[in-house]
Amino acid sequence: MRKQIRLYLILVWSFIAITLGGCGQSVNPPSEENLQADKNAITQLYDDWAAAVESSDRLGYLAVLDEDINMIAPGASDIIGRDAYGKFLLPVFQYATYRIERLGTPQIELMGDYALVRYDYVVHITMAKGVDKITDNQAALDKLVNRAKYLDIVKRQDSGGWKVFRHMWNDAPQDMGET
Repeated sequence: MRKQIRLYLILVWSFIAITLGGCGQSVNPPSEENLQADKNAITQLYDDWAAAVESSDRLGYLAVLDEDINMIAPGASDIIGRDAYGKFLLPVFQYATYRIERLGTPQIELMGDYALVRYDYVVHITMAKGVDKITDNQAALDKLVNRAKYLDIVKRQDSGGWKVFRHMWNDAPQDMGET
């Protein structure tokens, strides 16, 4: 009887080991061509995003965001979800226009279906006549020149395209991007 139990346990553990071993994906590393295609798509995403900001295109801005976007702004509560982000953008585009000064080339680090994107911008703001600052209790814009260091996480979508999943930044040194 002990032999049978031991044989049974050996068979069960062997089955578990074989099953678990077979669960691992044997993924071939992406080719240089595929990596470059992903980086190009992510670069285009940021070009589209900047164009949307500079043309006050709220829907174009929202189009680059993942449904589960999380904006993590310094000194403000997180804004979670594309709908909440869209509400936040209403006064942002209603009361000001923007010009983005890109400093250098974004650094893109691919990690499967996610990527880290690190970049620096100087955002020049022109407030509408009679407006001193823009606020909606989530965040406030009150400086006409914002220098920031950004770190985003972008996520591959089911369609194969990329969208911004996490958007965060901090203030950059005042001498960054002097114009």
